[in-house]
Amino acid sequence: MAVSRGGGPVAGRRFPTGANYVEALQNPTICFEDPDLKNGSVHQSPVLGPKAISGNFASVFSVTAPGGQRYALKCFTRDSSTLEARYQAISKQLSGLKPGKLSQPWPVGLEYLPRGVLVAGQWYPALKMAWVEGTNLITWIDRNIRNRAALLAVAERFAALTADLEKLGIAHGDLQHGNLLVAADGTLRLVDYDGMYVPALKGQGATESGHRNYQSPTRTSSDFGPTTDRFSSWVINLALVAIATDPSIWDQLHDDEGEYLILKEDDFKEPQSSMAWSLLLTHPDPVLRALVAQTHGLLASSTHALPALSVAEAIPAQRTAPAAALAGGTPAWLAGHIPPPQNSSGESQGSVGAATAPGFARRRPADVLSGIFALTGSAAPAALTASSVLPSGSMAVAQLGTLLLSGVALQATRRSCPEAKASRVRLRTLQQQVDAGATPAAEAQKIRQEIEVLERAGASRDAQINQQIKDLQAELRDAESRITIALNKESNKLRAALSGLAAKEQKQLDRALTSAITAHVQNKLRRASIQGAKKLSNISSGTVTTLIAAGIHTAADFTGVRYVQTGRYSNRDAYLIRPNGQQVKIAGVGEVRARTLEGWRASLEQRARNSAPTSVSAQEQTTIRQQFAAQKKRHEAEIAQAEGVARREREQLQQRITTRQQQANKEKQQHQTATQRQRTVLLQRQAQLTAVAATHDLLVTQLAAASQEHRRAFGLRRYLRFVATGH
Repeated sequence: MAVSRGGGPVAGRRFPTGANYVEALQNPTICFEDPDLKNGSVHQSPVLGPKAISGNFASVFSVTAPGGQRYALKCFTRDSSTLEARYQAISKQLSGLKPGKLSQPWPVGLEYLPRGVLVAGQWYPALKMAWVEGTNLITWIDRNIRNRAALLAVAERFAALTADLEKLGIAHGDLQHGNLLVAADGTLRLVDYDGMYVPALKGQGATESGHRNYQSPTRTSSDFGPTTDRFSSWVINLALVAIATDPSIWDQLHDDEGEYLILKEDDFKEPQSSMAWSLLLTHPDPVLRALVAQTHGLLASSTHALPALSVAEAIPAQRTAPAAALAGGTPAWLAGHIPPPQNSSGESQGSVGAATAPGFARRRPADVLSGIFALTGSAAPAALTASSVLPSGSMAVAQLGTLLLSGVALQATRRSCPEAKASRVRLRTLQQQVDAGATPAAEAQKIRQEIEVLERAGASRDAQINQQIKDLQAELRDAESRITIALNKESNKLRAALSGLAAKEQKQLDRALTSAITAHVQNKLRRASIQGAKKLSNISSGTVTTLIAAGIHTAADFTGVRYVQTGRYSNRDAYLIRPNGQQVKIAGVGEVRARTLEGWRASLEQRARNSAPTSVSAQEQTTIRQQFAAQKKRHEAEIAQAEGVARREREQLQQRITTRQQQANKEKQQHQTATQRQRTVLLQRQAQLTAVAATHDLLVTQLAAASQEHRRAFGLRRYLRFVATGH
């Protein structure tokens, strides 16, 4: 209600429009009395001044107080006799809540201002609310569609929020995506309390029925109490859990232009023809199917009989797919590629003759002889030249040959040492292992690429099938629309004919009565002999005889008189009109006598009409009513037949679309299973090959170290020292 300048109510006053409020809010210091609003700034649109969010019976503006606190100001555009009492009760209830006892900070602070806004010299009430930062549920789901943990967390918080409401005996009245905001920390905020129920409002009726895509088909205006939100709670919870379980459900059932999550009004009113229920009830996930069946079972229940949503019952236990364990041992396809297992020292268990300490261990006679041969061989050419056994010109050649032979002998004995042989065997083994590991390392990279290709192909295929299902939904809607249009056209025509039967029946009864009256009058006139006209003052026996001679025997033999101007002394000739329309000139019957006869007949007709029946006979009435009852029954049967045909067409259409949808989902599931199986195999191979690649890198390092150690421990210089010293 509006209030006067002094604050008193003005009953029946028309509330301002949104445009009126926009104009008034251009001057906050004048239109507001509240200090925060009076000294604050109203959020402006670039061109149109104060920016409003318009609803059914209010416009909402954003106002920022001097301290930076932002408020949402709801200005009402429609009067309500209970507005002030309701909001005061709601405000009192919410302000008394203890944040520590709530699952999350979902309530929004609000204050009812009886003198909220001054418009055109009159004060009007307004609602001052704390501004809430958050994302509406549909937008949030769009952004987190693949985040299963986040979706389940929000579902759990939503169930906790509804548990708070149940515990407090409160109902929001319009639980839907637009009134649920997800804050940055993932907690929920509940906004728009226009239809809220609090215990102080017990016994009153609802002021609104809530969003049609979230309400039970059985809800009425009398359903206003602590159980009002239960149906909406189950619907929203089901959507969140279903999307978390299978994100493709969002792609298949949500319409980007639709004001719903995955279920809408038609699904609640006609569940038997709902593609959404068909898809959900046949989903391969058994836990989701159980929740769907539980929610589906609530459709026919009254709001008072619905169970409350609880976290334990509504949110299924989070299940994680067990990681595929790698098979023990070496797969056959890696035979020859994976190096033998290594011992704790890092050496292969299959390594041959690995020395406990690198270097020559025991000097053999051959080593000593090889050393002696090298020493004597290198000194022999000089000795032979000195003793003149060898010509002096040949000493250089002999010296070179002797050194070569000594070197070959030393190399041969060095290489024949068991320690050097064992080291070379170890190097060859390491080289073979390095060579064998090179192929799996390249194969691991190839498998990574195969997994990426497989996942891209799977995502593309899933998107195509999801689009097919969306196309099927569109096809179903279009076909149902065509069936409905055809039915309406046919049934409207039949109903129009049906509604016109009563008027036609009455018209026929009227015609039957008219016919009965006419017959009665004619019968009376036929019984009135023209001889009775002799009693008239100017009708003589001769005139009667002339009338009889002209065929006028009774009053029924003429219907009236036609007068024709003769032009002589303004006289007129009179012609009696026979029932067949023939006009007869009777000798001796002029205008005066004709008027007398006409008056006589009219008086007879009037007396006959006075005695005529006032209704048709019961038999004729029954006949007419039976005739029209039969027509009515026929039309009703035709309407029922048309509705039956439309119903069968819808059922056949639904069955056809559902079958195709199930086939598409089955194909999708089969592809997903096959893809997952291939991915598991590839991941197993990738894990094994990754281990092989790591081993390969280790072996390369070991080979380099072993090669360096071999050169150090078994080189010629080391061997010469070994031969000379024995160690």
